[in-house]
Amino acid sequence: TDEFIMGMDASCVPALEASGVKYYDFDGTEKDVYRILSENGINYIRVRIWNDPFDSSENGYGGGNCDIENAIAVGKRATEYGMKLLVNFHYSDFWADPAKQMVPKAWKGMNIDEKSEALYEYTKECLEKLVSAGVDVGMVQIGNETNGAMAGESSSALGGWKRITQLMNAGVKAVREVCPNALVAVHFANPEKVTNYESYGKNLEYFGVDYDVFASSYYPFWHGTLDNLASVLSNIADTYGKKV
Repeated sequence: TDEFIMGMDASCVPALEASGVKYYDFDGTEKDVYRILSENGINYIRVRIWNDPFDSSENGYGGGNCDIENAIAVGKRATEYGMKLLVNFHYSDFWADPAKQMVPKAWKGMNIDEKSEALYEYTKECLEKLVSAGVDVGMVQIGNETNGAMAGESSSALGGWKRITQLMNAGVKAVREVCPNALVAVHFANPEKVTNYESYGKNLEYFGVDYDVFASSYYPFWHGTLDNLASVLSNIADTYGKKV
């Protein structure tokens, strides 16, 4: 249906183009790659945002150096060709995944209340910049593969999930204020660990996280069968009334 999201992460396009990469359609005509994607059924572009992916000498960490300015550039081009933007906040200065959820440099040493306020203000400021640039924000992802950790907080520490969900709710608050029509997604990995997904759903409900979409990474080599993926996500959808 028209509501089904056919999406691609195209965060690195500006960096690739800066290195000389060019894109062509099936007829060999050079075109904006976002136009090519749109013409071939893509309706959402996902862009990751790292807080400050540069060192003290302003050298980028790599991976597209995906800060908010990069996201604005990507978002404007996606919007130009009729696609919505999925804004993927990692709340870290580089990749966030189950193995690493490093606190951004600017938030080191903050207590949980200070960090929550900083995350709220950062999310709000980034979204305001995107909206001011005319970007059509369709979904906002609060964290990336937050399997019991986020922005330096861990579920293995005292009050872990309470602190993690406090951060999530701070991000959600900013989204609801700035982009009230956008879907809010939370994001996890390793659906093959069925009981983990069940516990994530329970924690989100218990701590009152206001979200619309329960999102999951799925890499077939690591993450089990498609039948299992369908089962765990259907369970979340049916139990909590969420999109997946």
